Amino acid sequence: MTKLPKVQLIYFKLRALAEAPQMMMHYANVPYTYEMAWDFYGKPWPEAKPEVAFGQLPVLVVDGHTHIWQSGAITRYVATLTGTMPNDPLLAAQVDSVFDSTQELFPPLNPTVNVTAGDVHEQRKQTFLDSFPATLKNFARQLERTEDGPFFFGAKPYYCDFSAYHHFSLAQMLKANTLDPHASVLNFMAAVESLPGVSEYLASRPELIDVGTGPKLVINGVAEPTGIKAGS
Repeated sequence: MTKLPKVQLIYFKLRALAEAPQMMMHYANVPYTYEMAWDFYGKPWPEAKPEVAFGQLPVLVVDGHTHIWQSGAITRYVATLTGTMPNDPLLAAQVDSVFDSTQELFPPLNPTVNVTAGDVHEQRKQTFLDSFPATLKNFARQLERTEDGPFFFGAKPYYCDFSAYHHFSLAQMLKANTLDPHASVLNFMAAVESLPGVSEYLASRPELIDVGTGPKLVINGVAEPTGIKAGS
């Protein structure tokens, strides 16, 4: 059996770009650590940022020395560790097409849920909810093309499924019944939530509260504002 590398996932206090990789690693029982940027770099984020590739997080550190940035690259690498990357190149391209489509949901969705508050939140929320039904219909159409679902490409989940689940679940935080028009999407969500390892992760991860008024993650029983550490 191939020895798994040491994996460190470096990010902020957000339920955003690091969620799909974490779900995948829990699904495949791949050990990893999740470290806040200021703890990993040993300094406030503004001081560490110039030292980080392209000044962006998340970063995945493999075996203590290889740094991978960009959430898509991280997710695809983690897919090779977790058995969620297809061996067939054509299927892999199809999976990547769905994955890239889920990534397009990031700009309007993740900041709206994780960061904004007040009038700005309400404006961005409404803008997203106005456009999301058409986008969701396209995802539902892809799910319905698979006869042996419940995932996008059949009975086995690939990395695109974890990214889709993350973004769809954030959409539900903006409007609880937003997925209801499509039974295929609801079945998909339930299937992901029942995956071994994933169900335990979803139940134990920090709760995201006060969306729209002052988002916080409940970490070790303490509600902490999302984003970077105070003073960082």
